[in-house]
Amino acid sequence: MIKIRKNPIFRREFTAAARGGKLLAAILILLTTLSFILFMLWPRTGVFSRFDSEELFMVFLASSLGLLLFTTPVVAATAITEEKESNTFDQLFTTLLTPFDIMAGKLLSSFAMVLLIILIIMPLTAICALSGGIGIRFLLQTYGIMTLSVFTYCLLGLALSAWCRHSLAAVLLTYMGIIILAGAVWLPAVLLRQFEPLREIVMTIRTISPFEALAALYDPALYEVRWGGLDAQRAVIQHLIGMGGLAVIFLGAFCILIFQPPGARKKENQREMYSDFRTSLKRRVGFPFYLIDPLKRKKPISSWRNPVFVTELRSKIFGNPKFILRALAILISISLALIFLVTLQYGVFFSQDQVRLAAVLFQFAVVVSFAPVVSSSSISDEMTSGTFDMLRMTPIRAWTLVTGKFKAAFIYVLIFIISSLPVFFAILYMETDPAYWRVTAWMGILVLATFTFTMFGLFASSVMKKTAAATALSYGFAFVFSIGTLAVLMFGDRVSREAQATALSLNPLVAALQLTTDRWFADLPLIFNRPLWQNTILVYAILFALVLILSAIRVHSLFSKRY
Repeated sequence: MIKIRKNPIFRREFTAAARGGKLLAAILILLTTLSFILFMLWPRTGVFSRFDSEELFMVFLASSLGLLLFTTPVVAATAITEEKESNTFDQLFTTLLTPFDIMAGKLLSSFAMVLLIILIIMPLTAICALSGGIGIRFLLQTYGIMTLSVFTYCLLGLALSAWCRHSLAAVLLTYMGIIILAGAVWLPAVLLRQFEPLREIVMTIRTISPFEALAALYDPALYEVRWGGLDAQRAVIQHLIGMGGLAVIFLGAFCILIFQPPGARKKENQREMYSDFRTSLKRRVGFPFYLIDPLKRKKPISSWRNPVFVTELRSKIFGNPKFILRALAILISISLALIFLVTLQYGVFFSQDQVRLAAVLFQFAVVVSFAPVVSSSSISDEMTSGTFDMLRMTPIRAWTLVTGKFKAAFIYVLIFIISSLPVFFAILYMETDPAYWRVTAWMGILVLATFTFTMFGLFASSVMKKTAAATALSYGFAFVFSIGTLAVLMFGDRVSREAQATALSLNPLVAALQLTTDRWFADLPLIFNRPLWQNTILVYAILFALVLILSAIRVHSLFSKRY
């Protein structure tokens, strides 16, 4: 223990994080959110009510786990990438510290910060026990599952941080990994339910999710009946084994990448530019083909065009076609497989409304996954690389910079939205002629949500100094509007129907579901004499305009700032 405390990397990382305002702000937001959830769910029929207390505890614990999983990537996924971005990573290996000291310092400092967050929310969890009906064993089991899961995902963030070069990529991949391991593992059990030989496999995959283990602990009898006799204790054991195995794999990958850093790759921009036709033809017929070759000398940008937009289009978007083509091919394959599996069970397990639900969820998953992140590095990367001061010396205005960055980011997201075209055409095929307006309005909400999430990512990039923090802030905005607003449904009659309708008007997913079918959220009252989806369109149009103006004002203040 004394040796750990003397580790200079551990002391520097933990002290800087503990004294920093970002960790304090994250803890305050976490405690405020959990306190509000606890207040809204507290039993109104008496303190010692066993059913209410267990339900309160599990909902509160699941909310705590979800918020912790959202916080983990920011803590762990930037541990190594920040060293690489500041060019201090290689310098660490020239000091008297051994590679093990470097690895242990980074690992333990990340663990200490995550453990600190868990310990801080423990008093709120203990308050749940005051309502009665919660034993010490039950409390320890649930908290053990939550702690093991958070530490495993922390190791995932550390491994990706050691593998990636930039914080943006590490944070994004960590979020994707958490979404897959905590949520997407349920999809095989839902889509392959009619294939009985695969039942054991898909249910074993599903137990990787910590929410599955919490459901098995909460009510084992109900869990076993709902899932066709699957033993609840076995589900918990499989989860612990799966989390332990993943933790070992992530830890091993982190150690290997720290002890044996990958060799430097030859960057594209280090090659010479060309202008001859022969080289151009050779590169264009090669794989992958270049939509706009980043090495070919371009024509001067016309005076009537936005130079920021053209530059972003040439360098960042079409200059990296390999990633775009591969990601687009993967997403199109996923959308086709999703439609195939859903329609294969159409009429047996799934109704028409459930097919629409799957389509809506897929499209909004694409938007929420890509829209916040593509623009969250627009301004912060310029500041980090030192090119923002060069922009200040040009005649480019703040409005030109903001609109150019936004248009380029939206085109980037639009490329991935194309992957949902098979889903869109499948839903269009199912609709009758009078219902085409539903699909049109649905796509309008999808585009407006993409506008708003992308624009807020750009605003976060102008407010935060580091790209990782801007990415976390933009994802937090998308999380609140896409998932957080659904929390009013679990409060039941403690929130009025008008308040529920007002909160759900901020959720584009709810508006899309109300549009695609008359069964979903049909009982919500009208707000301003308009249905929910119409209010959603109005709200997101106003939000987009507001964030656009705020971004322009912020960039203008940065242009005018004197050092």
